[in-house]
Amino acid sequence: MDEAILYGINRGWSGPVADHLFTWASARFTFSFPLLLLLLADGVRRAGGGGARLWLLLVVSVGIGDATGNAIKAWVEEPRPCFDRYAGLVEVGGVPMEPCSGPSTTGMPSNHALNFFVAVTFLAVTTSWRPWQVVLVIAAVLASLSRVYLGKHLPSQVLAGAGIGVVIGLLAGLWACYHRASVPPAPGDRFFRDETNG
Repeated sequence: MDEAILYGINRGWSGPVADHLFTWASARFTFSFPLLLLLLADGVRRAGGGGARLWLLLVVSVGIGDATGNAIKAWVEEPRPCFDRYAGLVEVGGVPMEPCSGPSTTGMPSNHALNFFVAVTFLAVTTSWRPWQVVLVIAAVLASLSRVYLGKHLPSQVLAGAGIGVVIGLLAGLWACYHRASVPPAPGDRFFRDETNG
């Protein structure tokens, strides 16, 4: 099933528009980091110092997620498709990139998916900023699909990354709400209301 979806995406979606879109959605310096900086600027505009503090907690949470993903990769040692299935991907007309090489040939889980879903879940718990939540969900889906399209990860590796990211984002978000670091009204705050307030 994993390979069928991988080859299906590479065969069915392949083309210049998809090549550019998914290469961009997979790039940290032209996609992820600018999005993060826009979130900081808008967070400060919306909530001043509280927005900046929340952004810093988000960055720390994503860093914890990234380290967790790397530790799991080293433990599981499941190869990326661009390492052990590159010839098959080229044959179906996909993967607009070179085969994997170097120290990052293991792919379980996808850190791109993990990190984006940490951010999505963290913001969903700690803020009511719906526009940002929608933007980050779209960005998370795009980044996750890009990893399959580019042959960097199997669909199962992306799903595992997304699932781990949701768990880490939820825990980090609830921690932020517990320590009153959220931006009210935040959905997670209801779990830690003062007993005197009902």
